[in-house]
Amino acid sequence: MSKDLDQIAKKIHAEADELLDQTGLLKILEKYGIVHVTGSYSLGLMTWRDLDIYLENSATTENDFFHLGRDIVNLLRPAKMSFRNERISKTPGLPIGLYWGIYLGDERKGAWKIDVWALDKKECKRRLEFCDDLGKKISPDSRMKILEIKSQCWTDPQYRKYYTSNDIYTAVLGNHAHDVESFRIYLQNKLSI
Repeated sequence: MSKDLDQIAKKIHAEADELLDQTGLLKILEKYGIVHVTGSYSLGLMTWRDLDIYLENSATTENDFFHLGRDIVNLLRPAKMSFRNERISKTPGLPIGLYWGIYLGDERKGAWKIDVWALDKKECKRRLEFCDDLGKKISPDSRMKILEIKSQCWTDPQYRKYYTSNDIYTAVLGNHAHDVESFRIYLQNKLSI
């Protein structure tokens, strides 16, 4: 099974490269800032079509970000897009910046979901360092455990409502979760769900 999960991760990563390059998405994003593709893409932990992108640009205004949204709509024709202004909301755990959640169809059925965050240099650096530090902690063994758990959780309706991939990483790296059952025990203890 681990070989299959590794192949799936590589396949989805290659699909993400195609999405960025062949559609022209990367070129559009580059007009608005320095592009950092992060999260499971940069960690080699892709188990579903979810892409996290940081746009580093301290001068991005809400108006600029809505122009980017228009460009994305014209390019990708998403089924749905959602906007957040976390410069105002400052939701704990989320980056301080502007956000587009882009859905190219039903993500639970395998369509792409793309998260684009416009961040200032300081916030972007902080977020990228967190991801880099996480990557340094992931061994080949823990990588396979994470892939196994993620592959079984991505269609769970509670995913994103009550827990995220970061919870899976924390459970495996710091709390000895080794499969989906031990991860669920970790979640029950953490969240009482």
